[in-house]
Amino acid sequence: MHIVDVARMRELEMRADKEYGLNTTILMENAGRSAAELLARYIRERQQRSLNECELLFLIGPGNNGGDGQVMARHLAAEGARINLYRWKERQLICEGREIPAERLEEELNAVLQRVGYVIDALLGTGRSRPLPDDMRALLARVDEERARRPSELLVVAIDLPTGVNADTGEVDPGSIRADLTITLACPKQGFFFFPARAYLGELFVGSIGLPEALERDLSDEMLDASLARRLLPPRPLESNKGTFGRVMLFCGSPPYPGSAYLAGSAVLRVGAGLVTLAVTPDLLPIYASSLHEATYVLLPSGEPGEQLGQAQAQALLEHLSGYRALLIGPGLGRTPTMRTAILTLLDGLRARPEGERPALVIDADGLNNLVEVEEWWRRLPPGTVITPHPGEMSRLLGGTKVSGGGIDRLQVARHCARDWNLILVLKGACTLVSEPGGRLRINWESNPALASAGTGDVLAGMIAGYLAQGLPPFDAASLAVYLHVAASKLVSQRCGDAGLLASDLLPQIPAARLALLQPT
Repeated sequence: MHIVDVARMRELEMRADKEYGLNTTILMENAGRSAAELLARYIRERQQRSLNECELLFLIGPGNNGGDGQVMARHLAAEGARINLYRWKERQLICEGREIPAERLEEELNAVLQRVGYVIDALLGTGRSRPLPDDMRALLARVDEERARRPSELLVVAIDLPTGVNADTGEVDPGSIRADLTITLACPKQGFFFFPARAYLGELFVGSIGLPEALERDLSDEMLDASLARRLLPPRPLESNKGTFGRVMLFCGSPPYPGSAYLAGSAVLRVGAGLVTLAVTPDLLPIYASSLHEATYVLLPSGEPGEQLGQAQAQALLEHLSGYRALLIGPGLGRTPTMRTAILTLLDGLRARPEGERPALVIDADGLNNLVEVEEWWRRLPPGTVITPHPGEMSRLLGGTKVSGGGIDRLQVARHCARDWNLILVLKGACTLVSEPGGRLRINWESNPALASAGTGDVLAGMIAGYLAQGLPPFDAASLAVYLHVAASKLVSQRCGDAGLLASDLLPQIPAARLALLQPT
């Protein structure tokens, strides 16, 4: 499902008219019908209600968004719903086909608000970026107050987007109210994935306006959702062995941070890779051998810290890489001159290998933190490398430039850095972005505050490495892992809510999330 900004959406609509004869009236009819079908299905299947039991209030604006709302209202009325229309600009209230006299408008509007189960926000769409008029803000505030009074009985449904949300930047007017559901039309809009807008959309559905698929061929930004993730899943043929699903080498963990390698290594296996090997020093071997029974191990030399030890460790690891399809560097390694030497020596050795003999590379956490102090560090990476910074690490990689955890600035950071550094970038955050040098970009829609917990990034890095070992291209491996990482967290949150998740809680839920993805929808 492609993501568009306002200008691109307008271009698609103009081309639909010019090339296919789909004028505004036709598109509006398609949009309203699709929105009605989606809401009707939600009411029947999710709320277990009949439309005959439902009463709705449509807030109708003066533009195309209001037109979409009127078409939607007509279709829902035909299915038995009781429909009230409030035309904001005209200050006109129509209750089940009967116009209310002006002198009784306020009284009747209050009465309708107090009894309906759904308020449909069809006031303003993507075309407005100016502040909302005071009387529109006041109307929305009345809706919000009534929902606060009846939180389990009144749903606010936005058509295309909540009124006052900027579809390009994610900015939100002070008068905007949060939707419980948003039925966007044709394509999700760019601003939806950035804050504060992301918090205003509620559950997102995408309705059709009948655009021909050919019009979307040149679009490069995609929403990472279940349908896309399902297409990325690697095959699991019956005639398989552990070699079929690939080997992963981990250069992770150190005495202060032993858990990182355990979490990453477990995640490798939980996504279905055939074998994981931890490259560790002898002092750490008993820790891992007693907790990660399924792993094999490569023993690295230990001794006095320094450049010589770093080079020796890297050489020992390089000697054991034959037959491994993926290598993860970074989680829990610590930030020391010795480790920096080891990482740089490893990178030099990887680049020197022919492409067919070089494992796919993921660098996370301290792998990135050690590279920060290396001038033009990105030139040391093999082609196709995946890096997975959180906003703080990304800021350090950019020399101190602030990178937000959820703002629109992340979009250009992801695009430009993947291109300029020639790598696959996983910019973690509430809606994680995955970008690649050729310009393609995917944004994960789902988010979960429970993931703001130590070690969850180590799990994600291991998942990416596990999918690389199974033969997925780096961009797809990163995308699938990002989706399933959040999906697994949602399964945990079904039991414990949005706080208290431990990184290790994710591990048994990863295969469960994959299985759920395979179920028919």
